[in-house]
Amino acid sequence: MSAVAVLLSPATAFSASDPKSDHITYTATYTPLDESGSAPAGASDGASGVRAGGGGRPPGTNFNYDDVTYGECVKHGNTNGQPNWVKNHFALCRRGTVQVVGTDVDTGEPVGTLTYVETIVGYAFQGERTVAFDQYFDDIQSTGTIKDKTTFLINRWNEANGNGPILHKGEKHNGVTQVSGGFRGEVGSAKEDPSLTSWKRDNMEILIFDEDEASGTGNDKVHTFNFVPATFFISDGSHNVQLPEPEITVRFDSAPYLKYKKGSIFTDIRATMNYDRGNADVKETAQHIWDAQNRPEITVPKKAGKKIPGGLSSMPLHRIFYDTKLRDRNRDTARAACQAEWPNYSSDGKDCDEYPFSTTKEGAYNANGNFSARALTSKDNQKAGSQLSAWYNDDRILDGDAFYVHVS
Repeated sequence: MSAVAVLLSPATAFSASDPKSDHITYTATYTPLDESGSAPAGASDGASGVRAGGGGRPPGTNFNYDDVTYGECVKHGNTNGQPNWVKNHFALCRRGTVQVVGTDVDTGEPVGTLTYVETIVGYAFQGERTVAFDQYFDDIQSTGTIKDKTTFLINRWNEANGNGPILHKGEKHNGVTQVSGGFRGEVGSAKEDPSLTSWKRDNMEILIFDEDEASGTGNDKVHTFNFVPATFFISDGSHNVQLPEPEITVRFDSAPYLKYKKGSIFTDIRATMNYDRGNADVKETAQHIWDAQNRPEITVPKKAGKKIPGGLSSMPLHRIFYDTKLRDRNRDTARAACQAEWPNYSSDGKDCDEYPFSTTKEGAYNANGNFSARALTSKDNQKAGSQLSAWYNDDRILDGDAFYVHVS
């Protein structure tokens, strides 16, 4: 859990003689950062997301991702006090400050501190049931009984919560396997120096996790997994302290009707399809959706008190794919409304556009009149439909997923 920490100054006075290790207890706190400011020296704000020293999206599907760069994450921080900033379904970042305090159990006084800033950049994928994270540790400072020789172990990410199963290289937990190398001081990396000195010299690690398709359920083989970074600090006498951080939720799927037949997304974001009334290719359709959301009283069919969902401040829409009968009924209901208002629309080279879309649960058939149908230029309407289909693919919108429509 995140907690508000009062960071002790590195100048905090400590006892002239260190207490014995078995007389020290340790506590750790994590505090999210918002709008952190400038990136430290050595950082890159390039589009690739690669920072000096490694990191960046691992090789994978040829898809036009809009990743979070390290520099962008440093500047942006998190969002409104939330533990993670999910830029889009395939890009996530997190910034937070961490402090570990050692306390003398006899006197109750602090005898040592460790502070640092942690940055996590996450990558979800099209075409792979995979998720990857770059984990950076900047401005590492230690004082008092916490020495540079102290073991600083960061790689034990957990499943579900801070006390859930620990994820190790090559081990599978609930369908998810860590495939990246072991961290300093951890399984598979016994020859590496796990001390603070080593982390100060090389302050980042890379994690890659693969998910087993057999663990998914339903037609789309959906599986949701909560990753929890759970840092361990190991002191003399094995007096370990664990810092469970806020979870990062990832959904894996193998939807056969999407362009990329499998993939992963970060879920903590409102999926939103965007249309622009300034785009000449779809201006009629975009205006129709805007009217339906903002001026439903002028739309067809007429209904007193009509409320049409899908706008950012309204109830969401929900995609339907497998229920082909409902999709057909939605279209038929909307076409009947167009036919009643514009009897010759088809022979005039127009299409019957409907909102909410026929591919949504909120479409015309079950809407009780809370929908809009309008005869529009066929080319405009079909272009808008193609954009919606492409967005379903590009954002991995599955059967049953909620989403919104924003018209600018």
